[in-house]
Amino acid sequence: MVDLTIRRTFAPTGVMRVALLVVLGLALLFPYLAARDLVDLRLNTPGFVVAYGVAFGLYLAAAALVLRPRPASQAHPRLILAITLLFAVAFRLILLPTRPTLSDDMYRYVWDGRVQAQGLSPYRFPPEASALSALRAGDRTVWPHINRKNAVTVYPPGAQLAFAFIWRAVGDSVTGFKAAFVLAELAGAAALLGLLRALGQPPERALVYLWSPLLVFEVAQAGHVDGLMLPLLILAFWARVKERPGLLGAALGAATLVKLFPALLLPALLPLGREGSWRDRVRPAVTMLVAFVATLLLGYLPYAVQTGGVVGYLPNYLAENFNMGLAAGVFALAGGAGWSGSLLANIVTFGGLAVLGVLFMVRPAADGRAALARCIWLIGWFTLWTQNLFPWYLLWLLPLLVVFAAPGRWLGYALSPATAWLVFTGTVGLAYLFFIRWRVVPAGQIVEFAPLYALLALSLLPPMRATLARWAAQRRAAQLPADGDTHAA
Repeated sequence: MVDLTIRRTFAPTGVMRVALLVVLGLALLFPYLAARDLVDLRLNTPGFVVAYGVAFGLYLAAAALVLRPRPASQAHPRLILAITLLFAVAFRLILLPTRPTLSDDMYRYVWDGRVQAQGLSPYRFPPEASALSALRAGDRTVWPHINRKNAVTVYPPGAQLAFAFIWRAVGDSVTGFKAAFVLAELAGAAALLGLLRALGQPPERALVYLWSPLLVFEVAQAGHVDGLMLPLLILAFWARVKERPGLLGAALGAATLVKLFPALLLPALLPLGREGSWRDRVRPAVTMLVAFVATLLLGYLPYAVQTGGVVGYLPNYLAENFNMGLAAGVFALAGGAGWSGSLLANIVTFGGLAVLGVLFMVRPAADGRAALARCIWLIGWFTLWTQNLFPWYLLWLLPLLVVFAAPGRWLGYALSPATAWLVFTGTVGLAYLFFIRWRVVPAGQIVEFAPLYALLALSLLPPMRATLARWAAQRRAAQLPADGDTHAA
């Protein structure tokens, strides 16, 4: 009788939760349809920013809905996961056929694939090189839209191998390339479900990844190669939690070959032990490093033996700047002192990452979850201080937000760093206001970064209060007379 009462009490709430999720999913179709109808998102930037903002608001509501813990009788995890996957595919199918206008990087991917099909290295010749004139002849699909026609490619060998393979499958089809990236990041969702299972977390949390407007727009619309990197990075996270050092090194190495950023996470993910003999504590880390280095060597070798090297445009890229956060202050300081702003910003960015990396290795993480939390520190430092921050640079943060986002009283979210970064995956879309007049909009940058800084600062208050309370308790305990020290009057 008691069980029946409980079922009657919770069942309607569970049904309402599922129904509300369906309503939010249906509502999310409209901003994506609106963005599709804008055709060129650069020429219609204000309309895109509005569509993105509406989509992100609905996404936050849906994520808060699934993050809130529920009794087993009203959780409906399989139904919620099915609904999540259904709408996730629908969002991507709406934008997949559109021409990538948020970025023109896709055209360089196709071009590099075409160059390699001729047996040439994309690290040797820039697109406008006379040696490639036959590849440009009569091309109105790819060549006119390539950026930096006078520069060799910046993309690492893993990405180049993927471009070559995809080009042989779909040719110059931009939609074909984007479809490959979308399939890859959806495969990342499958790996993410394994990660959640390994951490004992409910599978419906995957919505934080699958419904993210940042992920949908940057892969299905703009077609960024990060879609290929995400499943490899998530696999590395899973391997760290499951204590599989060889797979961890190989997966992280493969992710680095597609996009160089994952290499920055190596100190956080390094599986150094905290107990046992020195050899036992170091052996997993050595296994991981050997697999990581071997994977990188295998990826770089086919291009290293060709004329042109494998560095490409990367050194020049490190001197560029766009959408700076705290790095803007570094540039101002450098300018006043007569220093190079780019050099000082890189010193602060990578110097800080090096310090954090050393600290992480000196004091190893207690377990896989703690190691993943440290990845947020590294990604956060890079994001705060880098001089070049495009919106899609936040995509590698999404799988970690799936794990660490927490419900609370702040519009359904806990006041935590994970919430701050989750909000930033929405406000970072304001960086595209640049396209209105092809220069940074200061007011847009304030709205973009201010919530991040404010939420990060506020999230420090609870642990600071807890630390002060602990110190006060320790001080009071130290002032209490020890047993036997009391004296009779």
